[in-house]
Amino acid sequence: MKRLFLLFVLSSIALSHDLWIEREGNSYALYYGHLHPQAGEEKFIKYKPEDVIKFECYDVKGKLILSRFEKSYPAKLKGISCATVYALFSSGYWTKSVEGLKNQPKDKVSGAIESWLSYESVKGIYSWNKALSKPLTEDLEIVPSEDPLNLKVGEKLRFFVFYRGKPLKDVVVAYDEHPIGTTDDDGGVNVRIKHHGLQNISASIREKADGVKADYTVRTANLIFEVK
Repeated sequence: MKRLFLLFVLSSIALSHDLWIEREGNSYALYYGHLHPQAGEEKFIKYKPEDVIKFECYDVKGKLILSRFEKSYPAKLKGISCATVYALFSSGYWTKSVEGLKNQPKDKVSGAIESWLSYESVKGIYSWNKALSKPLTEDLEIVPSEDPLNLKVGEKLRFFVFYRGKPLKDVVVAYDEHPIGTTDDDGGVNVRIKHHGLQNISASIREKADGVKADYTVRTANLIFEVK
């Protein structure tokens, strides 16, 4: 059972799209697609503005800064400087059926095989303080043990996966969409930096759902930061 679960998570990470933030001065834009597109893949995939549940700004002490985001494509936080930006996104229900994959709940699809509700989040770090080595939310979240902004190519750093404020073990972690290991008993995993520029570390879990609209809920967390 555990092996089947890990294989599912590996597949969900490998096949998923990326969610990331681009900084534009004192504004931040939320994008969906493929951060490092392969042949035949689109970098940017347009989403519905209502798919964005949260788009928040935090200071260096991990305190939420009162702000409002522009519900557009892409969603934007404007005229504000943040140490960390956090977004939560949902593309809704997905159902595999005899007629293919549909963006609908299970009870609305004939010949349904399996279904899930998708949630994805992304956290971008732009300034560092030790307070940011703890989770900011109760959502699935990846947290660096130390300042990731001073890393150099070839160096390692330990990252932790949290959900509802608690560390999670046996979670598959990916670097640039490639699985690199699973978290240990304290929820941690070591990641070696392989290139300059924007880094993307991600993790996914699934939970049992109501069985009516979805068989399970899939949650994916992304952490991005830049290595200069």
